[in-house]
Amino acid sequence: MQTVIITDGLLRKSLSATRSLGKRGIKTIVGDQSSLSPSGFSKHCYKRVKYPDPKLTPEQFLSWLKQQLKQENVPVLLPMDDAVVDIVMEHWEDIKNLCKCLLPSRQAYDTAADKFETIELARKQSVKCPETYLPNDKQDVVKMAETAVFPLVVKPRKSSGSRGIRKVENKESLLEIYEEIRKEYPNPMIQECIPFGDRYDVCLLYDQQHEVKASFVQKEIRHFPIKMGPSTVQESVSNEELIELSIHLLKPLNWTGIVEVEYMIEPRTNQPVLMEINPRFWNSLDLAIQSGIDFPYLLYQLCLGQSVPVQKEYPAGRRSRWLFPGDLLHFLLNPERFSMKPSFFSGKKQSVFDDTFSLADPLPGVMLILCCVRLAFSIKSWKMFFKR
Repeated sequence: MQTVIITDGLLRKSLSATRSLGKRGIKTIVGDQSSLSPSGFSKHCYKRVKYPDPKLTPEQFLSWLKQQLKQENVPVLLPMDDAVVDIVMEHWEDIKNLCKCLLPSRQAYDTAADKFETIELARKQSVKCPETYLPNDKQDVVKMAETAVFPLVVKPRKSSGSRGIRKVENKESLLEIYEEIRKEYPNPMIQECIPFGDRYDVCLLYDQQHEVKASFVQKEIRHFPIKMGPSTVQESVSNEELIELSIHLLKPLNWTGIVEVEYMIEPRTNQPVLMEINPRFWNSLDLAIQSGIDFPYLLYQLCLGQSVPVQKEYPAGRRSRWLFPGDLLHFLLNPERFSMKPSFFSGKKQSVFDDTFSLADPLPGVMLILCCVRLAFSIKSWKMFFKR
């Protein structure tokens, strides 16, 4: 049985991948910069390893990765989050003979990872997207403020989980907010603010011939932070129109591997508006797996050159949630907490399944609580939750 190395073990999508593959007897090695990652304590994890922080010390991480890949003798590699994916893409020529990994071309990845380039792609493909501007300097921002229709959104070209996105209500505060974002995220863009509507995620898996082998659509039900944060509850839905729209959008990129495309339904027109492309696994991966579209295992098979039949049929109405701390924080801070649908107190009888806590595999849930308790005293961690 082939060995699989899964990175970013702290994240719940990594736990979902670990459980998916480990249940099939596949030897899973889970890595993270912390030795307390929940995924590493799953009974489906063969071995957990600690590595250098890929954000702070990318060269040290790369050195560790090469050594680990050589040690495991050409394993399947699943890079799960942005920092690691960026390193793997940048140094692919150095490591491609050391592992099996299904990735898009560098050009395709750079287009999808850059939110401004994504908007440019959407324009070329005639896919509806927010009106977007890319200022060159402060003077451009000042000029824009005089003619722009508010509210606007200042958004980093590269970020995840809604981090760095700020809504601007008037021209007096545009430059101040823009400069604040620019200190952490170089060259941010300014977008038309689309009124809040239903949000949908289209999840796709492409093979080496750029053909779609699996598709799944989920509706985002709840979020934290409540208005602009990542989803805490999702529901499987059937929406062939969004799948076809996403395939059309990605066609010029000749995509290979995993990708997620996010849309907002514009309430004034009831039309989908492209928000962004995520060229990696998404955090709410567990819902697709629970619904029968097992993306990690399908990707594993493709990495090994195995034949994979097209998978696109799944039950609608199944729900998954990120209970702790995401949905719990949503419940505590939502003034309409007792009228939420589904109720915060829903469970399997209401087709709501947790993506972390499991009686059959309890240690990851315990470790998640311990990690959150440890991080509760970190100002940086609270900013990640509350100031995005």
